Amino acid sequence: MEERLKTYLRPGEQVRWQGRPAPFSLLEAEAKKQILLKWGLTVALGGGLLAVYLSRTEAPSMGFIGLVLLVAAVILISPVAERRNLMGEQYWITNQRAILMTRDKTFFYMELSDIDDLQVVGGTTKGKSLVLGRCLFEEAKKLLRWRACHPKVDVQSHDETDRALGMIFYGVPGAEAAAEYSVFLLLSQKRCPAACNFWPEGGYYRTTEKGGTRPWRN
Repeated sequence: MEERLKTYLRPGEQVRWQGRPAPFSLLEAEAKKQILLKWGLTVALGGGLLAVYLSRTEAPSMGFIGLVLLVAAVILISPVAERRNLMGEQYWITNQRAILMTRDKTFFYMELSDIDDLQVVGGTTKGKSLVLGRCLFEEAKKLLRWRACHPKVDVQSHDETDRALGMIFYGVPGAEAAAEYSVFLLLSQKRCPAACNFWPEGGYYRTTEKGGTRPWRN
């Protein structure tokens, strides 16, 4: 077990599942189109802005040109940084919480009772992604990698800065097993909120594939 995790666990808290992103390429799966579009727009807008500026200015400011190039470089490099950060993440589900550790060893968690809904969505060719919290469902469609690097927290809370409102386990082999176990814990502890799409009788959890639900095993 990760040594840092041992000190982060509460008394009596036990790890039931653990995972981390499987290796994936930068331009893989659904991310390829988004990344290429981002790069294309950045080059076009940045180049266009500089072209207009230089054509209308007799004494160009190197500071302004440098700023535009710097912003463009940050945007262009961001997908590479996101992949690097994701490859350093680790995930756990305990009998009490879902826990995410970032590449820089920062912990975030969600109480199992705080998970109002979950989804298993696309991620990489080797693993799918587990979205915890209804508040991330829309973001996960467009900003899956970025949000997986940045768990959603209450910025107005100063007491528990590591307590997340929603987070994503990205590209994990066995993401469906993690979803199944989360549902099992929620139901066994009778903490499944009425608004969430889990049904004890049928044993389903929400997924974006083939009809919107998938059975979980007892």
